[in-house]
Amino acid sequence: RNVWERACKHLPRVDQFWFKYSYMEEMLGNNDNVRAIFEDWMTWVPPENAWNAYLKFEERLKKTAKAAKK
Repeated sequence: RNVWERACKHLPRVDQFWFKYSYMEEMLGNNDNVRAIFEDWMTWVPPENAWNAYLKFEERLKKTAKAAKK
């Protein structure tokens, strides 16, 4: 977790780090952390595929209302 967090903070424009970090947290079942990762990432105005990944995550959790507010 520390490595992914540092990678995302030092190289925020490298989308692959964000994807891998959020995937790891989701596989561990830390959905609140996944949401926090996506919210941090969205402040960098990433490409459309990042937004779609966020929406798909929220759909998997059946919490589309949270994603719609963003």
